[in-house]
This record gives sequence, C-alpha cells and structure tokens, in this order.
Amino acid sequence: MLKDERKRILVDIIKNEKVVAIADLCDRLGVSHMTIWRDLGDLANEGLIERIRGGAKACQQDPFDIPGNFNLVHDPKAGHKKAIGQFVAKNLVSDGDFITIEAGTTTSSMVPHLQMENLTILTNGLLTSLLAYQTNPNLTLMCSGGILIETGAFTGPQTAEFFNGHRVHKAFLGASGLTINDGFTDPTPLYLPTKKAMMANADQVIMMLDSSKIGVRSLLQVARFNDINKLVTDADISSEMVTALESKGIDVHIANFQTIP
Repeated sequence: MLKDERKRILVDIIKNEKVVAIADLCDRLGVSHMTIWRDLGDLANEGLIERIRGGAKACQQDPFDIPGNFNLVHDPKAGHKKAIGQFVAKNLVSDGDFITIEAGTTTSSMVPHLQMENLTILTNGLLTSLLAYQTNPNLTLMCSGGILIETGAFTGPQTAEFFNGHRVHKAFLGASGLTINDGFTDPTPLYLPTKKAMMANADQVIMMLDSSKIGVRSLLQVARFNDINKLVTDADISSEMVTALESKGIDVHIANFQTIP
C-alpha cells in the first residue's frame, strides 16, 4: 500500500471513530508501529488529525470539509495551503481593508483566519463565499456573479466587469504554475480577463502558491513579475528559487506548514 493511500485510510478511520490507538491501526493496516507513528506525525503537521498519547483523535470540524471538488480535507498539500492561508490572514490583512480573494483552495484557505470586525471581501469564489459565511458573520462579503465553472469559480464578462468596477487595497490570487522564464501561468484562456481585472484594480497584488506549483508551466501567462508585489509560499520552496524570485523584484514570504495545529 502506498503511503498516500495509507494516510487517506488513516484520516477516514480517525474521523469516523474519533479516537483510535496506534496498536489498533497497526493491526488493521498490517504495518509496523513506527510506520503508523510517522504517518500520524505527518497528518498532525498537516492539521488533519490530533496526536494523543498512544494514538490519535479526530480534529474539530474542519471548515474545509464540505462537498465538492474543492474539498481540502484529502488534498495532499492541505497542510501547506492552510499554513499559507493562516500566514496571509495574520500578517498581510489589516482591519478596514477592502480585499479581493480569487477563487481557489489556496486563496480561500485564508478565510477562516480572517476575524477582523471591519473587513470587506470581494470574491468570485463559491468556496470563499461559503467559508466566509460560516466563519465570520461580521465581514462584508461581495460576490461577483457570472458563470460558475467546475472549479467553483465564477467567470465571464459579468465577473470581469464587477472587478473593474471596484477598487481594493489588496488582491490575493493563485496560479497553476510559476517559472522564472514564464512568470505566473494558468490553463484557462476564458478566465484571463477576470484575473486581469482583479490585478488592475488593486493597490497590491499578492500571489499565494504552494511549492508544488513552483517550477511548473501551464498554458498561458497570466501575470508577469512586475505585476506582482508579494508571493506567499511554503517552506518546501528551494533557497535557489527564492533568490531567483527576489532578483525579479518579488517580496517572498514563507509559511512553515509544520507550525499549523
């Protein structure tokens, strides 16, 4: 059994049974105590379970545990994305801000940590809207409308027009790839006007990418380096890439996913 498959099984068992002993997990999966112990450590660092003496227990209800193909619960990069989101919410958002949050699992991971009393969010993300509604009733939420696509994003002329009509302090965006030669890239040409409108109407543009996207090139360039003020990624980025990005004028921030409970 592959490690990723075993970890998915462990999460399901712990989530369903709430508290499970290591010895029981060893018997059920047919692996050693040390293997389970390491797997539980990984899952705890990713925020998917809680370690206890002699076993593990389920975390409190995860706001990302919702139906749909943008569910983060079984995402292998969930811990990295949540760490990025927590870092952004605590360090790059201020009370009184008007912000754009683009649709996406990495960008929306900041929403549960936004507990300001005076914050306005503009978004084209269904997941972002759901999380904001669940976790912070005090914020002002403005949804773009448009055509809802399979990723949970609204797009189309109506969406671009919405973002062209509103000025924000900061826009938090994602991308499918980032390379030194190509900048930030995405796979969907029809989505490009929406992203361009978000960037054009923000005082600062902040990219949020987990490290698995770095070194990857997608179909078309959506942002050049001089379009972006900051990049927030996780601690798995190489020091060489950080140096290369900083030479392009990007302010790189690194979130340590191992600090997420």
